[in-house]
Amino acid sequence: MYRKLNEIERQWLDKLLAIDFKGKEILQRQISGAKVSFQQEYAFISIKFVLEDVAEKYPYRERVPVEMHAFQKESAPIVFLLHVIGGVVDELEIFPADSSWLDLENIDVQCVEYEIAQSVKL
Repeated sequence: MYRKLNEIERQWLDKLLAIDFKGKEILQRQISGAKVSFQQEYAFISIKFVLEDVAEKYPYRERVPVEMHAFQKESAPIVFLLHVIGGVVDELEIFPADSSWLDLENIDVQCVEYEIAQSVKL
């Protein structure tokens, strides 16, 4: 069952893609046309992307070109990993750094740090 991104997922991705890196615009275009499936377990969220038509592939070989750590007031940071496989956005993986329970309604993305793969840094 695939659907469009909901508002909170879109906010997470907007924050994750707020930093510049090579090819970011390609991934943004792919995401804008994607449908997703959502899976949540105790300490893990997986948002899998499905694209019907990919006009332009991401030209870099990085599996995770960008990652974001969102610092929480009362718990460990939440890690966001954007996975790209074969030039196509594949998954947004979200998990707490300490593997504790993940309350998706209360993830704060106000205070974040980014890690960009060396090969795609500007």
